[in-house]
Amino acid sequence: MAAAKKYDYDLLVIGSGPAGQKAAIQAAKIRKRVAIVDKRAVVGGICVNLGTIPSKSFREAVIYLSGYRQKSIYGAGYRVKSDIELSDLNYRCHHIMQTEIDIINAQLARNHVEVINCMATFVDEHTLDISDDGGVSRKTSNKILVATGATPFRPENVEFDDRTIFDSDDLLEMPTMPRLLTVVGGGVVGMEYATMFAALGVEVTIVDSRRRLLGFVDQEIIE
Repeated sequence: MAAAKKYDYDLLVIGSGPAGQKAAIQAAKIRKRVAIVDKRAVVGGICVNLGTIPSKSFREAVIYLSGYRQKSIYGAGYRVKSDIELSDLNYRCHHIMQTEIDIINAQLARNHVEVINCMATFVDEHTLDISDDGGVSRKTSNKILVATGATPFRPENVEFDDRTIFDSDDLLEMPTMPRLLTVVGGGVVGMEYATMFAALGVEVTIVDSRRRLLGFVDQEIIE
């Protein structure tokens, strides 16, 4: 049954990443009144804008421009483009990201899910304050789903400056291709970026406090 009319919505979702999208659309398909609140100006959350989609797009651009798959035929020095710049790699990333954003927007619109690009703050279990440059408004909902994703850990003793020290969200915004790169962390994200930059000819060092890289996978894969 739909929520009583005393609420603005049956479901309010905070976060427009994959979890938030799927929950909102599923609720809308069973005739619920649904809205998504996201502080970003675009939908997609971390997955589309900073994480999975950009990194996989970056990887495909690296493989193509570095001639990685053709090196066994044309030699180790083969490249599609001799001087690869970060702008070459980011061009592909931004194109694919925009395509994904357009697809998500169309899907949400088709299912009549309202998208509110604002910051949300809890007032109580059924109420959110929605704030932007224009002020604050209040929205109520029978159910509220928090699907805000995650952010990279930034230790307090590390001075991130977005010039020489980056986290994984900001790495693709580097202005120039580095000659040397140190990756702190031998998990999935660290290994992914380490191998991509190594394929571009960057000298990469991985630092990890654990004795094994990717310790949660089989030893054969680690090797």
